[in-house]
Amino acid sequence: MIPRFTMRQALDDPMLLGNILSGPSWQAWHVMLIATMGEELHSDERAIFAKFTDREREPGERIEEAAFIIGRRGGKDRAISVLVTYLAACCSYDDVLSRGERGLVLCLSADQRQGRITLDHIAANFEQSPILGQLVTSRTADAIELSNRVIVEVRAASYRRLRGITAVCHRRIRDRVLA
Repeated sequence: MIPRFTMRQALDDPMLLGNILSGPSWQAWHVMLIATMGEELHSDERAIFAKFTDREREPGERIEEAAFIIGRRGGKDRAISVLVTYLAACCSYDDVLSRGERGLVLCLSADQRQGRITLDHIAANFEQSPILGQLVTSRTADAIELSNRVIVEVRAASYRRLRGITAVCHRRIRDRVLA
């Protein structure tokens, strides 16, 4: 994976993802998304990161897996949709895809209904971005196909449906309410 822009650049640019998680209430998600991609945080962002992770510093490299324990209405679907949109549209997979091969950015959810909510957020992200919107070549109920040889797809988390794919990355969507 070769990022064309950093996550920070994409979140700051209204022509990319800058209009999606705008406003101070989304600051914590900005910090987590930037840290997830291995980018360096500013000192004020590092304080937010430490508050939520109990770690003094960000990882400093792109992470393989993250678990966010968030309650209802905490912005999980929107934040994950931004991460998926970034990975699908702002990164190149030419280093791992062979000629003619398409990469899959896969969202796994508890069921298709929940997955479609996230896919709708992802589709809205592309619609809100004058630049990224140009990448969309088709949309179905379960997938968004992009002109950069990437397909964003949602599937129910089932081992039977995950065989034989070229997933360049995947994100599992869990919706658990902690009492």
